[in-house]
Amino acid sequence: MTKELSFNLTRWVIFILVALAIIIPIVIRKHIKLPETSSGVVKNIYDHVESLPKDAPIIVSVDFDPSSDEELRPMINALLRHAFRKNLRVIGMTIWGPAAAGTLVDIFTKMAQESNKQYGIDYAIMPFKPGGMQIVILLSQNIFEAYPKDYKDKNTKELQVFKGIKNLKDMGFAICVSAGQAVDIWIAYGKEKGKMPLGAGCTGVMATDYYPYLQSGQLLGLLGGVSAAAQYETLIKCQDRAIESMKPQTVVHSLIILLIIVGNIIYFIRLSKKSLL
Repeated sequence: MTKELSFNLTRWVIFILVALAIIIPIVIRKHIKLPETSSGVVKNIYDHVESLPKDAPIIVSVDFDPSSDEELRPMINALLRHAFRKNLRVIGMTIWGPAAAGTLVDIFTKMAQESNKQYGIDYAIMPFKPGGMQIVILLSQNIFEAYPKDYKDKNTKELQVFKGIKNLKDMGFAICVSAGQAVDIWIAYGKEKGKMPLGAGCTGVMATDYYPYLQSGQLLGLLGGVSAAAQYETLIKCQDRAIESMKPQTVVHSLIILLIIVGNIIYFIRLSKKSLL
């Protein structure tokens, strides 16, 4: 067997193994159980939301569009389930862009229906307004100047969900879930001016960028990618999309680690044979 043929066969064997590692866990996913663990940065957010009293107001900033929906929606679903279960008042908004506004409305509407929550009393949705940084600064001064009306064109001052709220300092918690730089805006202009507890959610590849903010105390906790969303689902005891997505990922990652180990063993065996010649 030539080296080229051997290489091609090895490559196709790996392709087939990876395909099977994805397909089989999807087929038998109901029989796969992942370990119920959570990292400290995820549990910090859960513990804080859990500690909030009934009717405490929180802000959830949905700062991503459909391109990042599969990775980031599960963490907001889990957060909203937790908040609604605790009977917190939730204000949804976005500084990302017009494309994120539809995602914001869709997520909040579905989660509110699932939890039997009433618009204007238990939650409210703000319209997208351009400005980003300026909007967050206004929120730290006066919420009603930033959003005089909600996305349904109702006066926000008349909504029961805003009772006793003037600015970010009155918030029990705020979290920005973003696929871009919106978290940086919230840290610089929300946390520093509003002084409220701030959490963040982001894609997996962005997570390491925000660890310095955790160390400085500017972020209370961090949800990084589907793995963090799965951990949050575990904490609230609600198995949904994130946990289901992690099952094939876990198997594939384990297979890759195994292949790396096998590849190194074969390499050193061949190296030792050459040295004996």
